Amino acid sequence: MLAYFWPKSNIHEIRILEDAKVENVRLIDRFNSRQQIIGNYHNNYYDSSFPIVKYFLLLLLRLTGTIYLTSTHLIFIDPEGKRETWILHSLTSYVDKLPTTQHGCPLHVRTKHFLAAEFTIPKERDCADLHATLNQLKPDSYEKLYCFLYQAPNYLEKIWDPFLLATEYVRMGVPNTNWKVEDGNSNFDMCDTYPPLIYVPILTTKAMLFGSSKFRSRGRLPVLTYLHPNGASITRCSQPLSGFSARCQEDEQLLQCILKTNPYSSTMYIIDTRPRINAVANRAAGKGYENEDYYSNIQFKFCSIENIHIMRGSLQKLLETCEMKNPTMNQYLNALDNSSWLQHIKSILDAAILIARAIEVEKKNVLVHCSDGWDRTAQCCSLASLLLCPYYRSIHGFRVLIEKEWLSFGHKFSDRCGHTATSDSKEQSPIFLQFIESVWQLSQIYPTAFEFNERFLISLHDNSHSCQYGNFVGNCEKDRLDLCVKERTYSYWNYVLQNVNDFKNPLFRPQSSYASEVLLPVINSQTLKFWLSMYHRFDSSLLPKENISNTLAHLVDHTLSLNDHARLLEKRIRELHSMLDGDPTTIPTTASSSTTTTATTTTSNEDVDDSDVEKGNHHKKISLPELDSGLSETELSQTRIADSISSKLNTILKPSTLSTSDVESGFSGDYSPHGKAPLSSFILQHQSSIDTNDIPTIERIALELNSIALDWRSYHTPLHCSCSLPFDSAQRKYNCWRCGENFCARCIERGIYLPGLYSNSLAPVCKTCACSIKSSPSFADFSALVKSKSTEFIRNQTAMKLSRSMIIDQFNNDR
Repeated sequence: MLAYFWPKSNIHEIRILEDAKVENVRLIDRFNSRQQIIGNYHNNYYDSSFPIVKYFLLLLLRLTGTIYLTSTHLIFIDPEGKRETWILHSLTSYVDKLPTTQHGCPLHVRTKHFLAAEFTIPKERDCADLHATLNQLKPDSYEKLYCFLYQAPNYLEKIWDPFLLATEYVRMGVPNTNWKVEDGNSNFDMCDTYPPLIYVPILTTKAMLFGSSKFRSRGRLPVLTYLHPNGASITRCSQPLSGFSARCQEDEQLLQCILKTNPYSSTMYIIDTRPRINAVANRAAGKGYENEDYYSNIQFKFCSIENIHIMRGSLQKLLETCEMKNPTMNQYLNALDNSSWLQHIKSILDAAILIARAIEVEKKNVLVHCSDGWDRTAQCCSLASLLLCPYYRSIHGFRVLIEKEWLSFGHKFSDRCGHTATSDSKEQSPIFLQFIESVWQLSQIYPTAFEFNERFLISLHDNSHSCQYGNFVGNCEKDRLDLCVKERTYSYWNYVLQNVNDFKNPLFRPQSSYASEVLLPVINSQTLKFWLSMYHRFDSSLLPKENISNTLAHLVDHTLSLNDHARLLEKRIRELHSMLDGDPTTIPTTASSSTTTTATTTTSNEDVDDSDVEKGNHHKKISLPELDSGLSETELSQTRIADSISSKLNTILKPSTLSTSDVESGFSGDYSPHGKAPLSSFILQHQSSIDTNDIPTIERIALELNSIALDWRSYHTPLHCSCSLPFDSAQRKYNCWRCGENFCARCIERGIYLPGLYSNSLAPVCKTCACSIKSSPSFADFSALVKSKSTEFIRNQTAMKLSRSMIIDQFNNDR
């Protein structure tokens, strides 16, 4: 099997040879087709209780199509092109060749984002070749990862928004009289999995730090990770190499220095996130936990968070539960309980709440560690910070939290996610997934406290495995510096920034008490939920038909579009009202009439209340552009005087016909996507695009009316985009603001000015509508007008500020 892949410009050009595909492949879809097909045939023609009908229905559930292979993806396309299934090779968890049946040779593919696909291939030899090829296509080194090949869309630049750890500590008030920054790790000499800059108590010395580093596993000495406004702190480290009797005076002194940074408490906690029996067992290997006889004024607590191997097995059982075929209620619930997945999530949340309560209520410092300090420690410290600080519940703050606790302090993403084929399978574990799910569980308890939504969390999980962006490549900051990921790859956070509206929670209320306070929930067994949208995201029949968050986001966008359009219509009505109430205008009675009378009218881009027009009160309100301009009232009044002079224009009414190009482009007066009546054939003559206050033509008004969709299609209606890409719970559906239909991200253009919007802001438009809009000459005039207005406003603003500075300078000189 051969597949060729070339990055070209800003797109992926995929060329597949004849022998790089497998035809007549059947994809078994257990969920998405079952309900619809069984319902149709059972209700209309057949009784599904007969065995022959059940066999016939089973065959219908198999979608026949063709598999194509590229160096990065497996692509399944059905013959009619109504469905596409794309599987990124780096997301493939395993490929299993099952025993041959009478229908062919089954190939089971499971991905790291929980897609389970079973392909039935007619020939066993083709199945064996495909199985071997898929296993070979998984990258075997960092250099072959997808992020080093990926070419992003044009709107996404290869620019990394720099994260500076020092900036986050400054936000927390560090350095101060108790804490200082230490650059002893600038060359990663002290600890190669820590950031170059670490924050330690001000009383510490370099001898203390290096001594403690040698006494801690992997050199991960206690350092500051979070400082609460009340002075209590969270520090993190790894287990001590204490064995049964070993001790380190430098480490003991360092902990006493940490204790002294908090003047409100004489004791501090050491929280070992492992079960006590595990910590005791590690003593036999020369590791273990702190000896209470050597550390004074310390309170020890153990948490029952299991190790990476237990967590990996738990996830495996959970996925087997999700893939059960037609289970009974008891079978499904018992299997879910036997996986112990939710019990592990509860243990992680309990430990985080314990830390947060010690900081907020008891005002005590807390030192957190597990074995090596990069798995359970990262989970607990980041969740405790999330509970304590509302800033981390924003989209930007959550990014900072991930950068600080997980990336800077060395969570082993490549090992835990299995980025390469050479990764040790025993090192893989869903540590980051458990953190993501714990955050989701908190968002279900406090739905108004988090700025980000479920889609953001799912996207974060998927991109930590896919290696599409360079942020999560490597096991520590040093690895990413060695790979030069910032120079060679795209940033996931830049992608989030460019699509931030997709990830916002419509229920978020910054002014609510939960959004601005410390969260200390009480977690019971009944509190936790099974995350259906994560583990069953591709099983559309199991997901809710109406997602509350998506529905609210849909309503918010639709309301925004209609309000913006309504403001423009109100403006046009006021302009027509002003024209009719002004000086008489002679309207020609025939097309050949050459007699015209000019009328002087005054129009404005600013809003004027109807009551003001009736009273003859034409005082201008300050528009949004003026509000953002930074000009004073005096400067704004001078600008309005200049605008009022240029706004007295002469209009001539004459009959005319629309151009052929406008009719073909869909923006003529006769155009109506919903069968609306054609507009009048009389148009107002075009005004110059340099006029700040333009008088619209009827052609322009028709363009404005037909460029905004009043009715939008509901999100729950389509299961697939028009490009055949299936929608799942992690993928946002976009409504085209012109036609109102649903589309996926690759079928939407976001940089289109719609004439029907008052704000002249960019709107999401499908590619079909975008091409139609751009081909209209009327739209070209509109675009020129928008640009000229922006240029003129900026020119006026600059001139006013320059005049103001000259007056101030003259005034100062006169003094």
